[in-house]
Amino acid sequence: MPTAFAFTGHTRRIARALVETMVPRWPDFDTDLTDPVLERLERTLDAQPKAVQTLVVAGLWGLEVSGPVFGHGLGRLSAIDRDERDRRLTRIAHHPFPTFRQGILLYQTLVNLCAYSMPEVEAHLGARRREWRKDRQALREVLVQLDEGAKAPQTPAALGSYGHLDPQAFIEFGAAERLRDAANATQTPAPASTDTALDSDGTEPSVEKPKTRKRAATPRRKGP
Repeated sequence: MPTAFAFTGHTRRIARALVETMVPRWPDFDTDLTDPVLERLERTLDAQPKAVQTLVVAGLWGLEVSGPVFGHGLGRLSAIDRDERDRRLTRIAHHPFPTFRQGILLYQTLVNLCAYSMPEVEAHLGARRREWRKDRQALREVLVQLDEGAKAPQTPAALGSYGHLDPQAFIEFGAAERLRDAANATQTPAPASTDTALDSDGTEPSVEKPKTRKRAATPRRKGP
C-alpha cells in the first residue's frame, strides 16, 4: 500500500540497514522481516507531523556518518555488515550522553512497534490477538442483532411534570409523600407554594426560640 511518505535514494538504504539490524530474530523463525517492517515504518511515519519525519531522516544520516564521531571507524553504517552495525549501535545505545541513547531508543521503538504487530510474529510468540479480535467482532454482531428486536425504553418525563414543591419543602421531613400527593393531584406543573409546610399530623410546627442568658451586671469601680 503506497503512502505519501517514503524513504528515497540513499536515505532508504540507510533506513533498510538500520531496520535489518534492529528487527527481532529467533533461531526457529525463518521469516525475513526487513522489508515488511520497513514498509510499516514508512506508513507509521506517514501519519506523523512533518517535523517528526524530518527528525527521523536527519537522525538516519547522523548515524550513517557517526563512525568517526564515536570512534567506530570511517565506514558508513550502511556499508558495513550487520554484526558490525549491531556492535556500533549497541555502543551508542550505552553512551553516557543521554541524547545519543534516546536517539537509538527512538528507532528501536519504531522498529519494535512495526515488527511485533505483524501476524507472523504474533503467531510465533503465541499471541492469539487476531483470533481474539475476530471473536470479539462476532460477539458484537450477535449483540447487535439481539438488540435490534428489543423495545426501546420510554423517554423520561421532563422535570416538574408531576408536580412542583417549594424548594424549602425538599429539605423537610415528608418531602417524598408531598411530591407523590402533588403528582396524583395534577399532571401539570403546579404554582409554587408560599405557605409554610405542615408536619404529617397537619399541625404547623412550632419553633422554640433559644433562651438567652442575662449578663451579670458589672460592678462600678469606685474612685480612690
